[in-house]
Amino acid sequence: MHEIDTLYREHVQVLFAYGSNLGFSRETTKDVIHDIFYKICSDKLVLSSIINKRSYLLRALKNRLFDIYKQTREKADLPTDSTYHEIPFTVNVTIEDKLIQAEDKELILTQVKKLLEKLTHRQREIIYLRHSQELSYEEIAVLMNITVPATRKLYHKAITALRKQTSIPLLLLF
Repeated sequence: MHEIDTLYREHVQVLFAYGSNLGFSRETTKDVIHDIFYKICSDKLVLSSIINKRSYLLRALKNRLFDIYKQTREKADLPTDSTYHEIPFTVNVTIEDKLIQAEDKELILTQVKKLLEKLTHRQREIIYLRHSQELSYEEIAVLMNITVPATRKLYHKAITALRKQTSIPLLLLF
């Protein structure tokens, strides 16, 4: 049980941020996170078979949230032929106060938000996973259900699009 407790404490904030960035409510995200850990507690073999725990947890969270998203669309009589690609992904931008002064912070935040809004949902998601969650291309490929070369290509397109639109050094974004 101690291992599960440690796993929860190490990953709960990452999972919560990812679920929130996928556009789900705080309560829904919390419920799904607790469901995932309940499943792990119920079946001790699940934990021993997991190679990359963070990647597994992010994937489990996204899959369960996608199921909820599909159910919501079905109840609202919206087309149900949706895929992972249609879940809107948003990034909450934070910049440390030590890097810039208060006036500049607001200006840069506004510029960054505008830049990210010009990217597709998938491009925003890959930027978030690569830089905020520090996942490898292989882990991102599994999570986004695409190949590793497609992951690299999508990431490159997102970075290229950002570079074309701004003179702000991209290091400030990440």
